Amino acid sequence: MQAPAPVLYPLGRARRLHALLALLLLSTLALMAAVAASQPSLSLVSLMGVLLLPAVGLAVRASPAAGSILWWDGERWHLQGPQPMQGQLTLAFDWQGALLLRWDSPCPDTGPASPWLWIEQHDDPVTWKDVRRAIYWHTH
Repeated sequence: MQAPAPVLYPLGRARRLHALLALLLLSTLALMAAVAASQPSLSLVSLMGVLLLPAVGLAVRASPAAGSILWWDGERWHLQGPQPMQGQLTLAFDWQGALLLRWDSPCPDTGPASPWLWIEQHDDPVTWKDVRRAIYWHTH
């Protein structure tokens, strides 16, 4: 099977990810308020607050540097930004209009600050199918 053609994909602001995480935050805060009102237990409310930390971490760490580009050359992935690097992608989550990807760098010291990338269709609707094709071809 032939590899997909090379493709460049701009990494923009993760609007859908941030909206999803904001909804999660608001619903969790509403649940925390309801639990605190019905069973005033500081430890329970604190535990629920701690459970929000992974979502906040993902929101901060999955947003690429402004102006970054994800590039497939037919053999491996490149991340062009403040520090250009090569690596491989693993698909973690597919929401059709958005993908959560894990970046695996051959040299961990040169990898991005976060191993997670969130890309969305609205960043470049014209090449969205091409980048999805390259990701799925490479991961299967």
